[in-house]
Amino acid sequence: MAENIISELRQILQDVIAPDLKSLGMKMDGLQRQFELSQKATEAQLEAFRTEQTAFRSEMNAFRAEMRAEFQAQRNMLQNEVLRETSPIRERLASLEAHSAQS
Repeated sequence: MAENIISELRQILQDVIAPDLKSLGMKMDGLQRQFELSQKATEAQLEAFRTEQTAFRSEMNAFRAEMRAEFQAQRNMLQNEVLRETSPIRERLASLEAHSAQS
């Protein structure tokens, strides 16, 4: 009789718990695969972001270099303009100083 009770308990456990355990195991496997796919997608997005960030930095560095070159060209042009405008004044001043020194 005790063997019958043990046998019946085993059968109940196999009928009730075993399918639930198997179902939980399958759900865990599915969740694991889903997690791995999500992780790969996140890594791909992160890599794409890094690539975009690198491209953006390159563009910004090129823009900075272009702006520096433009500012330098503007400085040079302004210096040349100042020299062009002040050269006659210097010549006249030198002439006046020479005339003043002769007197």
